[in-house]
Amino acid sequence: MKKTLITIVAAMAVGTAFVGCSNHDATTAGEVVNMKYEAAFKQTFGEPAPNQDWGFASRTLGTRGADPRSNMWGTGELANYPKPADITPEELAAVRAVFDQEGEEHYTALVDFHNFFVQQVYSTELGRSHMNELACLVAQPTSNWPVTYDYNNLTLTDVNNFNAGAYSGNAEQGCMLMLGSSTTDWAYKTSQGGGEVLHFFRMEKIGNYYYVGFDYASFRQASANENEQYDRDLVYNDWIVKIVPGLGESSNLPKQYECRIICEDLTAATGTDFDFNDVVFNLKYTEGVNKTFVTVYAAGGTLPLYLQGKEVHQLFKEANPDKNITVKTMINTGIGDELAPVSFTLDGQISPAAFEIRVEKDGELIPLKSEVGQPTAKIAVDPDFEWCAEREDIQKKYPSFSSYVKNGNINWY
Repeated sequence: MKKTLITIVAAMAVGTAFVGCSNHDATTAGEVVNMKYEAAFKQTFGEPAPNQDWGFASRTLGTRGADPRSNMWGTGELANYPKPADITPEELAAVRAVFDQEGEEHYTALVDFHNFFVQQVYSTELGRSHMNELACLVAQPTSNWPVTYDYNNLTLTDVNNFNAGAYSGNAEQGCMLMLGSSTTDWAYKTSQGGGEVLHFFRMEKIGNYYYVGFDYASFRQASANENEQYDRDLVYNDWIVKIVPGLGESSNLPKQYECRIICEDLTAATGTDFDFNDVVFNLKYTEGVNKTFVTVYAAGGTLPLYLQGKEVHQLFKEANPDKNITVKTMINTGIGDELAPVSFTLDGQISPAAFEIRVEKDGELIPLKSEVGQPTAKIAVDPDFEWCAEREDIQKKYPSFSSYVKNGNINWY
């Protein structure tokens, strides 16, 4: 009863708004459609956070520091970052021959890479038992399109999914890609005592690569807690990692950037069918190339929908002349046809926020909006984001979505 009452009240509020606007000459069919959609969005997910940008302001390569997309390293936007080769027994022996010896108490960084892999090399039993949460410096972004960083404004940040005892991908040959970061300072967190963050590291160049070794220590939090005390021995082998620069650090290969945009075509006006699959497409850019590369993956809507003037269903029809594709055909959403993606190229680099998406509804071509702090019809996500099947509510597939609406800092997928 309570839910029904809320629905009725919301509907009355929307209806009143339409009546109030009906005598206003500026009110168009498109404005009415947007008002209905926005009311349904708020009713379903709540009021968006005032600073919610729906991923567009932050749609850049490298703002997250650690990038765990190991299935994409070396491809797409991460083409300049192929996964490093495994550590060989010969390499391990050469590295240990250096770090197993007592070294000077210095924390000098020999090099400052900004985009690099951190790769597991070796850890002692002490390190595996008591060292975790490796951290390095991550720069603050100063521009989102194209991405730039303030390397004078650095924050010590965890290397995600990475510690001395295990790695989420491969415990023996684990690695993590760091973007927009710095190799000039390192730290680890202890699991004993108060969980101190300690900077006891030593960097060495061995062969053509750089390695960082850590000396474990722990300090008791109370005089009686003798088991928490572990003094340093100045042997930096309790945890050793390798620093492998991305190709962009040592070559002039152009950087690439790619993102995915998922959309609603404004028909979800009753609090249902928020699956954000009415069109799903990727935008890709290459540094120095004045082009925007578009790949369309799904069309779950049954209205004419245009990407920079190109109708989505027509694109699939032209690529599949043997198929009876119409504007009512659903494509790659679990209902309808399953087809290969279609691609086209546009002149100029059109940013994700400025890329034009229009739906034909009630006699108008209506732009899909994504305004900060307002209900959205399009969301920018990672290029490998898994979109919803037809009639699969986004909140069901991604339970944190409503929380994300109210707090844009939440990692909802």
